[in-house]
Amino acid sequence: MTRTIGLDIESRPECIELLSGALYGMCQPVLPAAEIAKINLAMVEAVNNAVEHAYHGEPGHPVRVELELAPDRLGLRVQDHGQPMPPGRLEAAAAFVEPDPEDPETWSMRGRGLFIIRSCMDTVEYEARDGVNTLSMSRLLATGESA
Repeated sequence: MTRTIGLDIESRPECIELLSGALYGMCQPVLPAAEIAKINLAMVEAVNNAVEHAYHGEPGHPVRVELELAPDRLGLRVQDHGQPMPPGRLEAAAAFVEPDPEDPETWSMRGRGLFIIRSCMDTVEYEARDGVNTLSMSRLLATGESA
């Protein structure tokens, strides 16, 4: 059986906590906590990116999150109507740059969200079309797992 939910929040960081509660509520009966935590981290990073980068931290804009839990995978889609991601940005996030103790420019925690998302999910795709930016992710699940 596939379970699907869609949630709309305002582009405010404090609304993101509501999404985590929904994800845990949907997945807890069928997935181990460690699996849910990875998916939640990817979701929170994706929504934070929409709030911070697409809407420049400005509240009052819509962010839509769709979750689809199937027996073998979890699909997650985050949509916004803000500024699109620069071309090639998702591909550039494929590698983690280790901070250099001698170079303060590499110390920033900023810019690591897409790398975190890619490391938590099996597939990550981005599309900007007709004013809607969509980050689609999925994670394969071991069949027969239980919480």
